[in-house]
Amino acid sequence: MPKHYCDYCDVYLTHDSAAVRKAHNSGRNHLQNVRDYYASLGHDKAQNIIDEITRAYE
Repeated sequence: MPKHYCDYCDVYLTHDSAAVRKAHNSGRNHLQNVRDYYASLGHDKAQNIIDEITRAYE
């Protein structure tokens, strides 16, 4: 079973299951890493990335 890699935290999750990914993504360290990443991009670039992700789900 392939491992899931988190770009924000620079870690591989040992068990690639929905429950493990959900627990990781709601964790304090992960959320802080996501905030730091988007804060470092600047408002305009961050909004462009968010818009691209949103379009993928429409």
